[in-house]
Amino acid sequence: MNKNTNPKQTKISKIETTNDVIASRGGLTFFQRYLENTRVYHLIEHQLGIIKGSRKGLGMREFLIQLMCFLMDGSNTSISYSDHLKSDEAHASLLEISPAQLASSHQIKRFFRLFMNKGIGSEEFREIISELFIWRLKLENPDHIILGIDTMVLDNNDARNREGVEPTYKRKKGFQPLHITWGPYLVDVIFRRGSAHSNHGDDFKESIKRIVRIIRSRYREDIPIILVGDSGFFDQKAFKYFEDDLKIHYVITGKFYDYLWDDIKSFSKEEYKEYKSKGVWSYLEFGFRYKSWDRFRRVAFTSLIAEENGQRVLNFMGTNSIIITNLGMDQELTDQLESAGIGHFTEIEEVIRINHKRGRDELVHRSLKEFITKEQLPFKHFAMNEAYYYFQVITHIMFESYKRDITSDIIAISSYPNTFRRKLIDFAVKIVSHGGIVKMRVREIMMRGLKLDELWERCQRPPVIQFL
Repeated sequence: MNKNTNPKQTKISKIETTNDVIASRGGLTFFQRYLENTRVYHLIEHQLGIIKGSRKGLGMREFLIQLMCFLMDGSNTSISYSDHLKSDEAHASLLEISPAQLASSHQIKRFFRLFMNKGIGSEEFREIISELFIWRLKLENPDHIILGIDTMVLDNNDARNREGVEPTYKRKKGFQPLHITWGPYLVDVIFRRGSAHSNHGDDFKESIKRIVRIIRSRYREDIPIILVGDSGFFDQKAFKYFEDDLKIHYVITGKFYDYLWDDIKSFSKEEYKEYKSKGVWSYLEFGFRYKSWDRFRRVAFTSLIAEENGQRVLNFMGTNSIIITNLGMDQELTDQLESAGIGHFTEIEEVIRINHKRGRDELVHRSLKEFITKEQLPFKHFAMNEAYYYFQVITHIMFESYKRDITSDIIAISSYPNTFRRKLIDFAVKIVSHGGIVKMRVREIMMRGLKLDELWERCQRPPVIQFL
C-alpha cells in the first residue's frame, strides 16, 4: 500500500481579505525618518515659508513628507496616483501620518499653484540646494573641489502645451535646465526653457560665481576649485572672469576652426606624445590664441589612435578634441594645488585625464533621469513645473546622501535608483499597534539580510543639516 507523501496541502485554494495593515514599500518609512531627522523639512520650510492655502488645507510638513516619499517611491509618477494612495491606510502608516492627512491630486495641484501665485521660484529653491551642498561638503571634507557644468534636456515633446516647452539641441521639445555637479550631487540648478542653450545669457558665469562664493565663504577660502565643461561653455569672457576675478581653475573643451587646424598641422609627428586611458591617445601641448582672444592660453590637442582593446583607429575615424585650461598658468593658484597635495594636476596628462573624466557628470544625469522615472513634467504652467523639478532635484540629493549616510554597507553607493528601490524600498512590512505602540514587522530573512534593525537605528541619528 502506497503512503501519501504529501501530508499537507501547499497549493492555494482560496483568496480572502484582511484588515491587517500590510504595505509593499517598507523602505519608505526608513527614508522618511532619515529626512525628518536630518531636518531637511525644517530647511525647506525655512527657505520657502509655511505655505498653506487655507486652515483646512494640507499643511506644509504633510505636503513635504508625501511629495518626497512619492518621488522616492517612483512606482507611479502620475499626480492622479495620489487619489489611489489617499484611500490606502497602509500608505499613511508608512509615512507616519494619519489617513486624513493624505493629499488628493486636486490638493497637490492647488499646492503647486501656490508657488506660482506667491512668486516662489528658482532663487528660493537654489538656496535650499546650496545648504545641502555645504552640508555634504562639511561631512566629506574634500581637499579640492572639481565642479562639472552641463545642461540636461527633459524631453517633453509629447506635452507641447506645457509653458516653456521649446525646441532643444536634441531636436526634441522640452526643458533644458543648467546643472552644476560635484561628484554624485547636483549643487546648483537653473530650471530653463528648452531653447536656453548651454551658455545662455549670463547663466553660466552667474551660477559659477554663486557657487564659488558659497564655497569660499561657508567652507574654505583657499580650497582649489576646478571647473570642467564641454564646448558649450567655450567662452573667452568667462575664462577671463575665472582667471582674473574668481581665481579658479578650468578645463573646458574648445572648438575647432580652420586656422587652429593649420597651427596643429605645423607640428611634426615627433612632437606628439602618447597617453593611455581607455584607449591610446596621441596628444600635443602648445600655447594658442583664438582670433577673438586678447591672450594666449594653454591648449592640449588629443586624438584617439587605438581602442581599449588595442584595435587601431583610422585617421578619418579618430576622436579629436581640443582642451583649454589655465592649470599651471597662475602661480598663486598653483600654490593652492601644491598645498592641497595635488600639484601634479598641472601636468598636461592630468589635464587630459580631468577632461576625459567629464563623462562622469553624465552619470549624475543618468541617475537623476532614472530617479524621476519620466522626463515629462506634470503641469501646464512653467512656474509649477519649475517647483516640481526642484523638489525632484532636492529629493535626489537626499537619496544620494541616504546611500552614503545609512546604507553604504548594504548596497553600493554607486547603485542607480532602480536597483536601490528593488532592494531597499520594495519590501513587504506589516504595521501593528498595541497599547499605543506602533511597530513595523518584517520577515526574519529580510531583517538579517538587509540589517534593517541597524538601518533603523542609523535613521534615528543621521548627520543633521546645520543651515543659516
